[in-house]
Amino acid sequence: MDSIVWSVTNLIASMILPPGVFIVLLAAGLYWGRTHRWARWLAAVSLLAFALLTLKVVAYQLAAPFEARWPPLDLRIAKGLAPDKSMIVVLGGGRHLGALEYPEHEALSGASLRRTVFAAQLAARTGLPLAGSGGSPDGGALGEADLMKNLLENGFGRHVTLVEDKSFDTRQNALYVAKALAGGKIRTVVLVTDVIHMPRAARAFEAAGLKVVPAPMDFRASAPLNVTDFVPTVKGLDLSRYVLHEWVGAAWYRMRRAIAG
Repeated sequence: MDSIVWSVTNLIASMILPPGVFIVLLAAGLYWGRTHRWARWLAAVSLLAFALLTLKVVAYQLAAPFEARWPPLDLRIAKGLAPDKSMIVVLGGGRHLGALEYPEHEALSGASLRRTVFAAQLAARTGLPLAGSGGSPDGGALGEADLMKNLLENGFGRHVTLVEDKSFDTRQNALYVAKALAGGKIRTVVLVTDVIHMPRAARAFEAAGLKVVPAPMDFRASAPLNVTDFVPTVKGLDLSRYVLHEWVGAAWYRMRRAIAG
């Protein structure tokens, strides 16, 4: 059932987020544009909005509030945490299926890989235990957490204490990790995820009853600008879409809480 919900959710997201939403609006504008002036304006505005979101300079402006609100982790805080009461939790950010170069034909996506590398470095600097969280909503043999564990232990020599490989989304990440830690001494998590994802992730883990020490990463908005940041690029659209996805995700979480409460 969770996999069906995940598939439907992602299908809806693909239609209300770029580039899907602009394709739909542009098609509607072209279809009715022959007889309705508003439709021609709709097509023009959709095309302009799409073009703007492909610019890195625009994407950086969208990401900047997230980065201002969630600064990098102060290592002095992390080093002051007790290893028997605190744990680094790294959240998966996707997998690639069909990776033929690996025995299981699965590999971590770029986001998952960056988070895992950062978590390994953080564990080395603080001595805190490690946990990975992320399942396999799109099928396959291994969950995100399993792949992260393989890299952390075989690539970085860092032991992984907890593997949570059942979750399909951020809310389940928090619930299943909290359940696995229930009854133990560990109630503080140093949460590793992208800075843009951090607001929603931190709220989910706090709602699950855990104390969160944010360890955001993948900061980009402060990068020095160059000429390519003012021309359309796939990377610009990818970052803009990521920010819009988190806006929609945060609104959805608030709606769920309001309905439940």
